[in-house]
Order: sequence, then C-alpha cells, then structure tokens
Amino acid sequence: MCGRYRIKDTDQITAHLLKVFGVPPWTLKPRYNVAPSQEVPVVVNDGAGKARMATMRWGFVPYWDKSEKPRLAPINARAEEAFTKPMFRQAIQRRRCLIPVDGFYEWKRLAGDRKQPFDIQLRDGQPFCLAGIYEVATSARPDTFLVMTTRPNSLMTPIHDRMPVILTSDRAGEWLVDRPITADQLAVFAEPYPRQEMIANAIGSLVNSPRNDSPAVLTPAGLDAEFRLE
Repeated sequence: MCGRYRIKDTDQITAHLLKVFGVPPWTLKPRYNVAPSQEVPVVVNDGAGKARMATMRWGFVPYWDKSEKPRLAPINARAEEAFTKPMFRQAIQRRRCLIPVDGFYEWKRLAGDRKQPFDIQLRDGQPFCLAGIYEVATSARPDTFLVMTTRPNSLMTPIHDRMPVILTSDRAGEWLVDRPITADQLAVFAEPYPRQEMIANAIGSLVNSPRNDSPAVLTPAGLDAEFRLE
C-alpha cells in the first residue's frame, strides 16, 4: 500500500524531472505529508511524445462514474489486478502517469492497536517516481489518479505486505510512453525495487494526521535498533 508520501526537496525534484524527462521547471511547494483527496503534481505524456506536469486529485474515479460524489475513489491499485478489474483496464493502457516524490510513509502494526510509522526513501536520498494511472476531469471533478502497488521487498516485508511500484530513469520514461502494454510487461515494471537501494527510518506520530505538513513529521522516533531497517 501507499497512503502518504512527501515532496520535500523541491529543487532536487524539479532538477530530476528536467534531467530525466525534459519537464520545464515547475513551481513546487514542499509537502511533508501528502494525503489522499489532495491535489498534487504528477507527470503525464502530453500526447505528442513529451512529458508534462499536471495537477490531479489523489483518488482514482473510474471514467464511467459521472456523479459529483463518486462511490469509488481508490488511492492504490494492485499491479496484479490492473488487467482483471474493469475499472483499471482502460487507464493502464491509455493513461499512465508518474508521481514524483522523495519519500513515502508506511505503518508497521505493533501489539494491540499501535502502529509505528516509517519514512522510506532511496539510500542516496535522490528523488524517484511512483507508477500511477489516471482518469481525466469531468464537469464535476478534476483529473484523478492512483498509485500502483506490488509485493514488498525484504526491507518492506516487516513493515507492510505491499509497497508502491517505484520507477527511476529509463523505466520511468518507458512507463510514460503512449502505447499499450501487456500483462507480462506490467509485471516487469512492478518488480519490487531493490531493497539494498532503500532505507526505512522510524519517525514520530505527527505524520499520522495529514494536518501536520511540516518538517517536524520527519523527527526520528528514537526507538530501539529493531525498528531501524536497512
């Protein structure tokens, strides 16, 4: 699963998008706790073979739902189900997108009802993209998107049974190419990102509320070594 992420180092992110996709500089506001239902920047194919930035709402509404208050608005989709669930079949072929981030959050279940949040990023601290799909705006709502997920790597396994599909450089560019893909090709995109290139740091509970959107959400939790995962 992926239900929160961050776009903290905006200069690095915009430089990454320019270098990898040729996306002109885009004014990004630092966000430390992006949550579903919010409108955020994503990268799409402009239809002429170039990447461009767009603003979309997190929570995918299928194309056939024209209502003002949609019944379904999933924030994630299992890559394994993209070809079997009708609501995703068209978008996975025609409307793929990338969500630029420099980290995401996940919660590990502890004894009782307790959960320990983790900040998860690439080991070198560089920006990366999450694979997504989107639906176009209607008169009732803006463009909407979701994040594709896959099985966890060995870093994520102790934390959660899913992780987002992480794409960097060439693979990210291939995801944006405006052409159909097969189930086998999707399975290659959805391979879990190498665990040796990621780290997970236990952080405090401020991230639990999306109202907290400041650097303070990244304050280390100060837990025992069992919660420091590399």
